[in-house]
Amino acid sequence: MQNKTLIIAGMHRSGTSLITQWLYRCGLHVGENLLGSGIGNDDGHYEDIVFYDFQRKLLTNKNIHDSGFTAECVPRLDPEEKKALKNIINRKNSLFEEWGWKDPRTCLFLRDYQELIPNAFYLVVFRDWRSTVSSMISRTYKVEYAGNEIIKKGWFVEFRKKRAYQKRIRKLCSDHASFFLRIWIFYNKEILDSIERVSKEHYTVINYNLLLKSDKAVFTQLKNYWKFALDYVNFKEIYKPGLLSKELNISKFVNRELIEEAHRLQNMLEKRSVFDSSEIQSPA
Repeated sequence: MQNKTLIIAGMHRSGTSLITQWLYRCGLHVGENLLGSGIGNDDGHYEDIVFYDFQRKLLTNKNIHDSGFTAECVPRLDPEEKKALKNIINRKNSLFEEWGWKDPRTCLFLRDYQELIPNAFYLVVFRDWRSTVSSMISRTYKVEYAGNEIIKKGWFVEFRKKRAYQKRIRKLCSDHASFFLRIWIFYNKEILDSIERVSKEHYTVINYNLLLKSDKAVFTQLKNYWKFALDYVNFKEIYKPGLLSKELNISKFVNRELIEEAHRLQNMLEKRSVFDSSEIQSPA
């Protein structure tokens, strides 16, 4: 029996952790050891430590920050790196007939993965650029001001806290919004380019914001058409709307050209996305 591999591809802060948690609950093997909870992911990242560590090391070796926060093309793997990655893949295949993984950094190496796992299936997850950049700003706020009470004493405490919070958010937007949007654009360009190189029967694109009403369509794709041995779990069982960060007004902090490019890419992704079970592709 040929191994089945699912690559869950999506930009940082696009809901890939939650979707991978859902697939894990449905029975997909997504790693022997998974990255635990952290700032911005209270329920865990659901990232396979093997791929997480390996891809961070790859980026460091290429003088790129191991977060994967880049808007520049990453050099292809050299022969030694490719051999090491092939060994990881071979080990997974020897242990599991069906498996997959999620790590946003994967989007930076999709050409190499397509060469090494030519029959892989791709679940592409995207989130609108405003919500994604807002989430990245909110997470940066939590990192920079974790455990730091804005005001401990004084009159009108809540009012003053709110004012201080808004000031800090504006500063973070001014400092980071354009860069974060460039990252969103770059990652989703890489994703769109990658799915152009594979058969239409081997990828499905899902808008994260629509998964609540289209989870059955996505499950049907994996179960009935791609033949993954899964058991359906309602996405609502793990979805926690209270954990979503508030959308920020970031448009005034980025130039019009970036926004127009983001709109163009978002429209392209939406045209390829699965909305409900009636629109899901038929098996080949």
